[in-house]
Amino acid sequence: MSAAGSSGGGFRRIGAMMARHFYLIRRSWPRLLSFAYYPVMQLLVWAFVTKYLAAQSGSQSVLQAAPGILLAGVLLWDVLVRGELGLFLSFLEEMYSRNLGNLFVSPLRLHEFVIAQMLLSIVRVVVGSGMALAVAVVFFDLSVALQTAVLAGCLGCLLVFGWAIGLIANGLVLRFGLGAEEIGWAVVFLIGPLSGAYYPVSVLPQWLQWVALAMPTAWTFDAMRAALIDGQARWDLLGWSLTIAVGYLGLGAVVFRQLVESGRRRGLLLQMGE
Repeated sequence: MSAAGSSGGGFRRIGAMMARHFYLIRRSWPRLLSFAYYPVMQLLVWAFVTKYLAAQSGSQSVLQAAPGILLAGVLLWDVLVRGELGLFLSFLEEMYSRNLGNLFVSPLRLHEFVIAQMLLSIVRVVVGSGMALAVAVVFFDLSVALQTAVLAGCLGCLLVFGWAIGLIANGLVLRFGLGAEEIGWAVVFLIGPLSGAYYPVSVLPQWLQWVALAMPTAWTFDAMRAALIDGQARWDLLGWSLTIAVGYLGLGAVVFRQLVESGRRRGLLLQMGE
């Protein structure tokens, strides 16, 4: 075979592989959306951070607390992400191994399956976020000793909300197949700019503030800032946060149960492809 012929064959094979993934992406809207989704979400978050800090140029208390606010925001946001991914990744493992059908014909009940996933997510939070907290305290002088109770309350609210998101994401992936896997990764970043992890929701446009206040994250991170900036324990904010988070958890449980039952009837538990 000539060198030119071999080169031509190589180009055709490369083109074939590109075409294969092009057609895969074209029929999967979550994959297509992810092309621009993450850069835009990151841009929005840090644009709002910049806007918030610029408006606080005359407030010494906020500027002095800014490093602690950002570090605590990162750590608590990680709790939300790990809480959601703790459920989602465990569910994906069962889907990848095509084991859901085996599990749901066993004596294992649906609520037992969910509780096991929640306990696994707690392990992920304790190990992952615990190590990150140790690094922040040792190397970056993060001091949270006086706000331990409030921050523990924030952690609990975010973990419950993360479970709610994880249940809904699991149900959607079960309904639409592994081609919708991107939903589980993307949904938690969708609420990132609206959560106020690094800035109050008052920085957002007015119409977005109402959306943000409908989620527990805005109330949780307001309580965190009140503890770190003013030394106040805003249990009222945490009470609202927990109430909303539990409401979302109930909604997530209902959605997940309905989609699992629909999957049983349609045979989706045994047919988990793209």
